[in-house]
Formats: sequence, structure tokens, C-alpha cells
Amino acid sequence: MAGLNCGVMVALLGVLLLGAARLARGGETYEIALPHGSNITVLIKPGVPTLPANVCHIISKGWVTPLSIKAGETVVFSFSCQDPQNHFVIEIQKNIDCMSGPCPFGEVHLQPSTSVLPTLNRTFIWDVKANKNIGLELQFSLPRLRQIRWGESCPDGVTHSISSRVDTTTMVRIGTFCSNGTVSRIKMQEGVKMALDLPWFHNRNVSGFSITNRSSIKRLCIIESVFEDEGSATLMSANYPDGFPEDELMTWQFIIPAHLRAIVSFLQFSVSNCVKKEERVEYCIPGSTTNPEVFKLKDEQPGNIAGNFNLSLQGCDQDAQNPGILRLQFQVLVQHPQNESNKTYVVDLSNERAMSLTIEQRPSKLSRKFVPGCFVCLDSRTCSTNLTLTAGFKHKISFLCDDLTRLWINAEKTISCLDHRYCHRKSYSLQVPWYILQLPVQLHDFSWKLLVPKDSISLALVPAQKLQQHTHKRVCNTSFSYLVASAVPGQDLYFGSFCSGGSIEQIQVKQNISVTLRTFTPSFQQEASRQSLTVSFIPHFKEEGVFTVTLDTKSKVYLRTPNWDRGLPSLTSMSWNISVPQDQVACLTFLKERTGVVCQTGRAFMIIQEQRAHTEEIFSLEEDVLPKPSFRYHSFWVNISNCSPMSRKQLDLLFSVSLTPRTMAVGEGQHT
Repeated sequence: MAGLNCGVMVALLGVLLLGAARLARGGETYEIALPHGSNITVLIKPGVPTLPANVCHIISKGWVTPLSIKAGETVVFSFSCQDPQNHFVIEIQKNIDCMSGPCPFGEVHLQPSTSVLPTLNRTFIWDVKANKNIGLELQFSLPRLRQIRWGESCPDGVTHSISSRVDTTTMVRIGTFCSNGTVSRIKMQEGVKMALDLPWFHNRNVSGFSITNRSSIKRLCIIESVFEDEGSATLMSANYPDGFPEDELMTWQFIIPAHLRAIVSFLQFSVSNCVKKEERVEYCIPGSTTNPEVFKLKDEQPGNIAGNFNLSLQGCDQDAQNPGILRLQFQVLVQHPQNESNKTYVVDLSNERAMSLTIEQRPSKLSRKFVPGCFVCLDSRTCSTNLTLTAGFKHKISFLCDDLTRLWINAEKTISCLDHRYCHRKSYSLQVPWYILQLPVQLHDFSWKLLVPKDSISLALVPAQKLQQHTHKRVCNTSFSYLVASAVPGQDLYFGSFCSGGSIEQIQVKQNISVTLRTFTPSFQQEASRQSLTVSFIPHFKEEGVFTVTLDTKSKVYLRTPNWDRGLPSLTSMSWNISVPQDQVACLTFLKERTGVVCQTGRAFMIIQEQRAHTEEIFSLEEDVLPKPSFRYHSFWVNISNCSPMSRKQLDLLFSVSLTPRTMAVGEGQHT
């Protein structure tokens, strides 16, 4: 590829003198005269879909449908209706034979001129046949062309359909194009068929392209795409969405201003079943020491490319019985390099064993305007809109993005206890690593998956600062929260969302859980030192979870059963161990009179037990009214156990606890 002749081939198609004049301008009678030897054929035929035949007719020595006019003929005709454009279309085809003599290359004219043709939807077709060693080039004037999928339409109705010959009988569809794009030249070999569709109301009177010949290009085609500023182009392999021809080679040349950078992204592709050779894409990139650079279609494609470059698609010899389909749709995005693109960040996961880190785009609204891409680059070359870094390696990354707030980071780490004899009483600090905090992208989620052997080890979470549970009565307004949920397969148990500044000293859980630190504002980077959570492996217990709460005299504490509106899972038991200072009295308040739960099997009940007196109060959550606000003079337990409820009657409880000095509590003397 390094020696590929990618020069521009310019040529002119000779202009034939065609006689086509309207006998009665503004009337309904037309005359088309095609000179001998012009190799032009005009065909007027019913459009698709066709309207009833008796609505409109072509009149030329009687009713004629279709009307065909060949070179050397003069035909006078009219229509029997005032709106022939709703009934007929016109095709003008010129055959150019470059095999038996020199070709009349140059600028291609629309002949007969559109000004003297009936006001019908028009298709101009140029069919050029050439020797297989001759290269032909279509050169398009401004505005350049934009490729669309086969079967799609252009906004202004002006469509360019281009095909190439691979032998005397087989045509390959190079592509369908609209105006206002980046495609400036298309080079083919052996022959080309170009169709220009113009709607009847369009006053265009030029073809917009010229044809020239060059030496053999030794491939199916070369498409040149020119960028003058920021923008994007979507391009497709020949015959897309059908299969790329077997064992063919197709090249795209990209002209990129020196001050811009390009990123290649494969949008859709499939591969065929090869018996010989290997399907691949090759890049010829300025400054590369390994040109051509070879990639598989499934690989990440190059990014942050400076200067002009080529991309080639190479097919293979396919399995005759099960060929499969090779096809490719890709995008080239060209934009200004950002300041961050010159900075390299090291993410060292070489000492990690079960961790991954993904940098990806935040969800955003679609925009019809051009929006510069936002990419993460690995080793400054392989760029993509999302990048996952795996454990065991040291990674060097950079960013090609106009606004880094469009990206965020999601990371996950697994901490496992495989042998309870080894990890009993061991603890780990759950902190976001420094190499994530030094990145210029906001952390969204960092999840720790904590796994223990079933029925032998449980887990305890102890925060550096006591936690507050997020409820609708008291929301978390901090820059980050911890989301705690079960990680047991098939178990739907969400313990809640917690932030610093509360009264929860410890959360104990029965078995596997996921702890996710989720950030909400960029200020988390400055407040990161406040995030610290320690997990310990403790002896196994039977309840799903136990919250240890040490009350604060300054504020009321709100506590809610797990799963919120979805309700506590069936046959699940939760406890709250609530500590009351000696000089205080706790007021326990439930925020509704009844739970509303309806049990299908089992019983739903609540136990309130003062730890000093060991007295228990038991309430049926299905039948009883919940307790009215009550004073608790000593530390106490609240245990809530669910039945197997009816689907629409879930158990969801919210309660509060507040402190009052003993000297102010009613009935204090009876409980000293």
C-alpha cells in the first residue's frame, strides 16, 4: 500500500451535439432529435407506482407507452394530461465504448439539456466500457458527495448511483450518494456505470462531475474523501449491505488538514468464511514505522491520526458451500486535537487481580448539529468512545475530547474469601485508588463485589464517618453515596443508599454483597479523603442484615426497610441495634399506622426488645396497628421479619428515632 498510486485522475467526456428542442415552449408538444452516432437512447415510461393507464398517455402518431428514442431518430410527442410528471419518468442513457477507440474524456454534460426535456423525473445514465487495464476516475465538483445506504433517499431528491465492472457481465454497486459530503473522487477499473437521478422540479442543468483515465489501480475502486474542517463521514464497502465481492480489494483515501485529527470507528460489520487468505483492513498512516498496519475487523481501529491516510478492505477466497458475508460500514470523525490529547495518564492495574475500569460516554441527548467526538485513546493510537482496562497490566491512556465532562468512569473490583479459615477476622479498606482520582474524568461508580463462602462467613461494613440512610424524609445531599445491595444470584435485596453525616456505625450482612460508591458532583475529587469504608469477614449469622445505630443528639434519624417500595423480600429478617446514651431517652416513631402487608404464607411480625430489661414487644405486621410513638430509655433492638406476601401488598416500613434529655422525658422516674 505504501507504493500505491493515489494521484487524482482528471478527464473530459466529449460533448455530443444533440438536437432537442421544444416546438411549443410552455405548451404540451415536444421534439427530441438524437444525432447519428451519439450512442444516446431516451426512454419515457410509466413511473413507479403507476397510476391507471387511462389517466394519461404519450401521444406520438397514436398512443405509445413506453416511448423509446434512439440515436439518429427525431420524435415529436405530447401528453394527454396536464401533469405528466405524476405518471411518467424519463431515462437518458449514453453508452461510451473505450475499448475500440479513444475515449472522449472531460466534463460530462447533461444532454439533451434539462431545459428542453419534459418536466418528468429524470435519470441520466453513463455506461463506460474500458479495457481491464484502464483506470477510470469520476471527479466531483463542489459540493462533494455523501454516501447513503442503498434504498435510502436524498433530502433534495438528487441521487448519484455508481457501479463498477469486475468482468464483462458482472457489475458491483460501489455506492449511492447525495450532495454535501466529503467524497471528491472515485477511481475504478475496467468500466463504470453512473446514474444521476433528478426530480422533475429540480432546475439543475449540470452533471457536476468529469471523467478521466489513469493507469491501472489494481483493485476494485479507490474512494477519496476530503475534509476541509471538522466533520464526519460514514462510508460503506461495495454492495453494502450485501456482501463485498470475493477476494477483492477496496481503498479509501482521506485528505485531512494538518491541524486536525481523525478517528476511525467501525459501526457495523460481518465477516465471511475464508478458505484462503484472511479478511483484513490495512492502514497507510503518516509516520508509522510498520506501514501498512494490519487489523482484523473486530479489532479496535486507529485513532488520533494526524495527516492524510489510506484504509483498505481486503476480502478472501470464500467457502463455496457456506460463503458468509463480508461487509463494513464505518465512520471517520475529524476534529481539532484537544489540550488533553497531548497528556498521557498511567493507570497501573498490574498488581490487581480481579478489577476492571471502563471510561465511557455519559448518556446524552442526540443533536442534529455536528458534535465533536469524545474518545479515550490507548497508547495514543487506538481510540474509542469507551475503553475498558483490565487487571494485570499497566495502561497508558490519553483523551481526544472537546469536553471531558461528557465522559465518566465506572470501575469494579472483586474481593473474595475462598477459605473461611484464612480470611476470618481479616479486613480490607474500600477506597477509590489514587490513579483513578488523578484522571481528568469524573468517577461515576466504583463497585466492590464482596464474596464469602455460603453459611460460614458474613460481612461487616464500618465507615470512617457514620452514615445516614437516604430516605424521602431526609435526602443525601453529599457529593457521593454508598449503594449496598445483595450480590447473591437471584436475590433481589437492596439495603439502601447511604452517605456520611448520620448515625449508622456498622452494617452487617449475611452473605455476598455489592458496595457501590456513586458520585454526584465533580467536587468528589476534593472530598475523596472523606470516603473510607472497611469491610471485615466475621462469623456467620442468620439474619440478612443488622444495622448498628448510635444516635446523635443533634438530629432525628430516619431508617427504612430494604428494597423500599418493592418491599422487603419474602421470608427475610432485618434488625436495627439502636444505642441510647445514658442521659438521653429515645423516641421511636413509625410513620404510618399499618403496614398494609397481606401474607400468602408465613407470618410478618416485628419485635422491639430493650437490651437491658430483655423484655420483648411482639407485633403482627399483618393484623396489628403499628405502635404509637414511644420512649425508649435504654438501647434496644428492632427486628422486622417478613412473610411470603401477596404480590401487591409488600412490606415497606419507615421509622424515626430521636433523642431527648432524660430530665425532659415524661415518666422518667418510673424507668430509672
